[in-house]
Amino acid sequence: MPLLSLALPPTKVVPFVVVLQVIVGTGGIRSAWRLCDWRAVRGLSPGLVLGLPLGVAVLTALDANTVRLVIGGLILASVLILWRGFALPARPSRLVTAVFGLAGGIMSGLASMGGPPIVVYLIALSHRAVVVRASSIVYFMLAGVLSLLVLLWRGLIDRQILLWSIASVPVLIAGSYAGSWGFRRSKAHHHRNTALITLLVLGLVLIARASVQD
Repeated sequence: MPLLSLALPPTKVVPFVVVLQVIVGTGGIRSAWRLCDWRAVRGLSPGLVLGLPLGVAVLTALDANTVRLVIGGLILASVLILWRGFALPARPSRLVTAVFGLAGGIMSGLASMGGPPIVVYLIALSHRAVVVRASSIVYFMLAGVLSLLVLLWRGLIDRQILLWSIASVPVLIAGSYAGSWGFRRSKAHHHRNTALITLLVLGLVLIARASVQD
């Protein structure tokens, strides 16, 4: 999503990414089902439901560069929190879980990027990488379906978005298989570092792009 936002307005990118998110989620949900931390997903879900419409409302109210700046800032904040070794107890309070869920919901609606706060939450629980990945897949599938409904309601998914999505399916499937292959063959400590470095670079690039007037 950050890479696409460098060239396209977020109001086009977010619906496009949400459709792709639902497509790719259907392929991974089956394998993720038994490894998912269902307690965490259930605790995060109310915030997702409340935050999604708020995020979409902000998306449609602000100009493209402001949205890019907000997304980049949220990404960098998430990276900083994780890099400082933020951790949570095995069973966080409902309030803490609700805050992370709301942040994920708002970012899902605003940028189709609920990932940073949700990944921060799951990694802070000290889960194994496979549990973080499985829980993320289930959460993002749920977020994708709910986002799709909200975006359809707001009229942000049009014929152009659907054509882009159809054309992207082959590359999306190839990328999904490549990512799964790399995950199975890499060492556990590499997953966290790779995610943090990728998010850091994307956040900085997006903020730089926001400083350039369209």
